[in-house]
Amino acid sequence: MSAHAYIQYADVPEQLIDSALRHHDTVTGAQLIAFDDCPFSGEISETSGGVKQIEYSWPNSLDLRHALGDWFTHHGIAFVVVP
Repeated sequence: MSAHAYIQYADVPEQLIDSALRHHDTVTGAQLIAFDDCPFSGEISETSGGVKQIEYSWPNSLDLRHALGDWFTHHGIAFVVVP
């Protein structure tokens, strides 16, 4: 089973946004973003309602899932995981 974690771009603290690295993937067209000390990069997208969000693949490894979830929690970022 593959799942994805979603956060709202507006929930990311400004200091993380300022230091983030952004990359446009020329193969897929995806807009990627990597935050300091975050174990994974995410894909920036927009919902049908116009809300900017960041999507992360939710790791199968329990240790990696905890690392990503702990990073969100440490920075006060609410997230939802969808199977």
